[in-house]
Amino acid sequence: MNRRSTHQKEIIYNIIQGKGNHMTAEEVLQKAKEIDDKIGLATVYRNLNLLCEQGRIQKVTGENYNLFDGNAEPHDHFRCVECGYLVDVPSVANQTIDKKVAKAIRGTILHHSILYEGVCEECQRRQKEKSWN
Repeated sequence: MNRRSTHQKEIIYNIIQGKGNHMTAEEVLQKAKEIDDKIGLATVYRNLNLLCEQGRIQKVTGENYNLFDGNAEPHDHFRCVECGYLVDVPSVANQTIDKKVAKAIRGTILHHSILYEGVCEECQRRQKEKSWN
């Protein structure tokens, strides 16, 4: 199905696109309203999901969060379990992993997503400061 590009979808895409941009739909809505105050949350969700389907952005989901990633290039993520900080991580061996998994399942890998979870440097620093007090 070929969908037409709308003014609202382009506003939303321009807000989210780019490496390192990880935003909730609510954050996108807040910025979109600065450009067009007629845009609503349902429109933002619909267009973010369409952009994901088109491969122009990615969606990172986990327990109690959904973030939209403006970097459509294949890459992995790290998320801090303390503060929620999410950052792009270069994929080290995606092709090798994809080939091994494809062989194991006797199928084809179209896409994969790896999410590393841990504690970021800033939260580790705060934890150390608390333990010293």
